[in-house]
Amino acid sequence: MGAGLCYDFLMYIRETKTHNKKTGKTYVKYQLVESFRAEKGPRQRVIMDLGSSLSLSKQDRRELAAILEERLSGQSSFFAEKYPELAGIADEAMRHYNYVQSHSVPVLEGHEDQLDRELVCMDLNSLGSMQHRSMGSDLVGHVFWNRLGFDEILTGCDFSERDRALAQAVIVGRLVAPSSDLATCRWFKDRSALIELLQIDLSKIGKDAFYEIADKIWDEKARIEAALKLNEDFLFPGRTTLYLYDLTNTYFEGSCLTNELAKRGHCKQNRTDCPLVTLALVIDKEGFAITSRIYGGNQSEPQTLEEILQHLYPESEQGSLFLPTIVMDRGIATKDNLALLKEKGYPYLLIERRNAEKDKKGKTKVYVKKLDIEEGTQVLCLSDGREAKEEAIDELKERRFLEDLGRLAKSVAKGNIKLKEKVGERVGRLKERYPRIAPHYEIILNENDDKTQITEVLHEKKDSRRKKQTVSGCYVIETSHKDLEAQEIWHLYMTLTRVEDSFRSLKDELGVRPIYHQNADRTKAHLFVSVLAYHLLNAIEKTLQTHGDQRTWASIREILSTHQRSTIVFKDDQGMIHHTRLSSTPESQHKEIYERLDIKDPLKRKHVVLE
Repeated sequence: MGAGLCYDFLMYIRETKTHNKKTGKTYVKYQLVESFRAEKGPRQRVIMDLGSSLSLSKQDRRELAAILEERLSGQSSFFAEKYPELAGIADEAMRHYNYVQSHSVPVLEGHEDQLDRELVCMDLNSLGSMQHRSMGSDLVGHVFWNRLGFDEILTGCDFSERDRALAQAVIVGRLVAPSSDLATCRWFKDRSALIELLQIDLSKIGKDAFYEIADKIWDEKARIEAALKLNEDFLFPGRTTLYLYDLTNTYFEGSCLTNELAKRGHCKQNRTDCPLVTLALVIDKEGFAITSRIYGGNQSEPQTLEEILQHLYPESEQGSLFLPTIVMDRGIATKDNLALLKEKGYPYLLIERRNAEKDKKGKTKVYVKKLDIEEGTQVLCLSDGREAKEEAIDELKERRFLEDLGRLAKSVAKGNIKLKEKVGERVGRLKERYPRIAPHYEIILNENDDKTQITEVLHEKKDSRRKKQTVSGCYVIETSHKDLEAQEIWHLYMTLTRVEDSFRSLKDELGVRPIYHQNADRTKAHLFVSVLAYHLLNAIEKTLQTHGDQRTWASIREILSTHQRSTIVFKDDQGMIHHTRLSSTPESQHKEIYERLDIKDPLKRKHVVLE
């Protein structure tokens, strides 16, 4: 509108009929039209299309036009309250109108002639889509890759631009679609929009490049972990000096005869049929990984502590530093390791699980009691409610274990499964599925004469199960902190569950198990890539938590899986083929996550015309 002009306007709904001479059909279209006076006389302009199914009387159309005019002007809706059915139609029309407006190029007042629109006559029957790629989780991983400064860190490690792009593909791939390096390569090239987010074209890359870049990342492990810690301290300040240390192991697929890390040992998933590898991890109170170590599957847990402490704070630096409190289980905190912590001046907090005798009524009291000892404090914690809950869970798992074992025995008896290796594998899976129950049962596999087949599966309950009188929820916590109250010490120890959550994320959400590599260095590189993906995962979850969102990465990843990037294909009336590459419109759940993570889609739509 020009300056100094006066306009009077009125909105109404116009019905337009179009007759097709070839088919003989008549088509009806409804539009909300604005009528106004300009210098050159009355004018009309279309405000919005209302489709062809608006079967209303003329009076209802006038009322609907009034409601829409109120909606557009932001006025309080008098007509909407009076005509609720028409208000519902108006709401639907406004949703469509707002969608169209959000996908239109804005027009500056007085410059309507400069509207940048590309209009073609499209053959609807030719409309299709192709090249669908995941966008949501890939975009989140890409953004947090940049926020944690991975590119700058790798540049400092002399990684080329191509190397940095490959590293992002490998690590973000482990976050979004955890699997083997070969599967990650296929995901990146065939299913992910990450390939479009990178600054360099990797569309022709092969699987060997994914193996090689993982090896190069492993070679720079120390520098990468140290730089990541500094960046995370800057992005998420105020974290306390409380370090939690624990170990876990995972199993290999295959014999791994040439892999020096693949050793037989105690498997925490009860996969006694497979060689193992051990991962040690130090995290802080907020779950951020400080450092990691990789050992053979038969590594003694207590023997790892001295190396970890030396790596955290070399001897030359320890005198002038405020050392963190080390939190760990009794499995690591042996007498020698306690002496080591005291010698080096580390504050510590550890837990020892003990049996507690029940009273005459078979119940225990719930209390937290602090006991002073010579060099620190012990806190005894008992939870009767937790005992009852855990015993009920324990009984349920025992029943399910015996049912599954019975089904295996029937299959063997019927001859459905005979080979010794196959039966042993099934038994291993049972032990993995029921780690708290299986150790209390002896599973007996009777073999045939040549010892190649299993003829019978039996089981016997061990005395450890019959005599089990342990009170669940009974803990003895020991710490060097004498100035803390019992409840404060208890809350400190409960942070150890973050280590358990970290290992669970690594194994279940980041594809640590099983390991397919037959080479030790490749095994180390695979595990370290998962640790780096965990850095991204934890940063994402912590950012969400600042907005009160407690969802895990697994939940977020599932929700965002429906946000895609696709190519729309159609022919115009001249026979030209149009390819439009664009991201799908984020749904409400997607928008909520993106807003909390402060993420915007940087990819623009691309339009190509082919003859």
